[in-house]
Amino acid sequence: MPESIAPAFFQLNYHSEFGPHVARIPTLGWTDEPSIHAAGTFDTWDVGSVDAFDMIEAYVDACLPFFWPTTTFDNFIIYTQPDPDDDPQPRASLVFTGKDGTDSGTTWSKAVQRTLNMRTTNFGLAKYVFLDAASGNNFDRINAAGSDILAFINVVNNTNYGFAGRDNGRPNAYIGVTTTLNEKLRRAYRMT
Repeated sequence: MPESIAPAFFQLNYHSEFGPHVARIPTLGWTDEPSIHAAGTFDTWDVGSVDAFDMIEAYVDACLPFFWPTTTFDNFIIYTQPDPDDDPQPRASLVFTGKDGTDSGTTWSKAVQRTLNMRTTNFGLAKYVFLDAASGNNFDRINAAGSDILAFINVVNNTNYGFAGRDNGRPNAYIGVTTTLNEKLRRAYRMT
């Protein structure tokens, strides 16, 4: 169903020096089966399964270059939602250690929202939003993907993982990155 986070997703909890944030990332199905990190497994696009922690850690590691070292990824919670009308049910959670941003931390980040847009295999959109992200002091649209963006794309469209758009298609084609000030954060931070 378009615009649905079903059948599963994980919630990343992270914080910058300015405040806490949450990201919800749609996935294929999740199964409560034995895994190395006791967080179950996600279905993959190559019709297999992958340790849930390993998949989520790969996602977080690919995000780190977009943040200052003062941003830390704290933990995740995996939810299942078999039908879009069902309430999400928490299934597993784990804490991260040592997952801090790797950008140099010298460019504007307070209330910055960077959105990486991709087209899915079902021709829908997959959007990845990063809050209090390093801006590079550049608010122009990024059409040509640099190495950090390509590394992120290679994770979310990897068929050995189970990342999905809200249309249940695999994130597939890069569209671009937009950078702006998030007005809700700007007000919360009492910026003038």
